[in-house]
Amino acid sequence: MTVGMVPGASIAGMVFSLVVSFALPIGLFVYAKKKLGAKTAPFFIGCGVFFVMVLMLEAAIHRIVFQLAGEALTGSVILYAVYGGLMAALFEETGRYIAMRFLVKPMDFPNAFMYGAGHGGVEAMLLCGVASISNIASAVMINSGTMSAQLASLDAEKAADTAAALSALWTTPSLTFFAGGVERIIAVVLHLSLSVLVFQAVRKKAPMELVRAYLFHFVIDSLSVLLSAVASVWVVELVAALVTGGAVLMAKYACMEE
Repeated sequence: MTVGMVPGASIAGMVFSLVVSFALPIGLFVYAKKKLGAKTAPFFIGCGVFFVMVLMLEAAIHRIVFQLAGEALTGSVILYAVYGGLMAALFEETGRYIAMRFLVKPMDFPNAFMYGAGHGGVEAMLLCGVASISNIASAVMINSGTMSAQLASLDAEKAADTAAALSALWTTPSLTFFAGGVERIIAVVLHLSLSVLVFQAVRKKAPMELVRAYLFHFVIDSLSVLLSAVASVWVVELVAALVTGGAVLMAKYACMEE
């Protein structure tokens, strides 16, 4: 079974994504704590809301929906994109609203920022950080020859399947491995912005701010799925960055309004 070598640039991209996934949330936590005077609890409330609303409730709904209409959804990129965007916006922004309305105390800008750092930070750690650790470990094993030795001990079919699964590590363009970290930076900024929008919705009793949060989340998730089917990962990230920039401006405007 032939196993390629993982380029050093690819490993660098994996390390970059790993560092971003953990250093960014930690850095934002320290900044919110030391510079803004935020409480510690909102960070972990954000982590908890992501875990409950996304990993538990949204995941449970996905399992039910895909059992009932999986082929219809996966057979249409547009339908799948709309569904994914709706579910992400519904569960995450509803969870964010519940947290801001009932859990985060006192409900002020520093604590809203800290909540966003926790919500977006744990997502970065779990989705990108863990995957990066796995990729780096596999890459080291491949380049050291350990993986080839392990594959040699497997039966031919299982060895072929394993090698095929790992082949993306040496066939994917090296620059692509940096995209995970870039995506997480954009996503965390989005979560910070949406947290501020929802905070303003609660503080000012302004439902339109909440609606904007739902819309931004829906648009960015739906567009990401749609563009992934027809464009490069960097086009997807560029569009995501532009939408996120809009969310940042909207959050800033909401804070300026009396």
